[in-house]
Amino acid sequence: MTVLDPGTCEVQVEGTWRLVSLDEAVSCYAEAVKRCPACRGRVSINGAYSGPSFGKTMRHWRAHSGCPLKPETFSGTMSLHPQALT
Repeated sequence: MTVLDPGTCEVQVEGTWRLVSLDEAVSCYAEAVKRCPACRGRVSINGAYSGPSFGKTMRHWRAHSGCPLKPETFSGTMSLHPQALT
């Protein structure tokens, strides 16, 4: 199983999904649609927008119990988000 990094997200660039750091998502792809690399649900990036990634977090637009990157709500069974972006 691939280890998922909570410090990354996917951004849609010219119709293709690209895995990037949260820093890069904010600085280079601020207007792009972003999704969780684990469940593919839409996310936003929260935290300090200047400086290093310390403090930046990914937040799902809609809660989902099948995402292992959200340990506080994870049910233990990984699944795609009900509104997964493809």
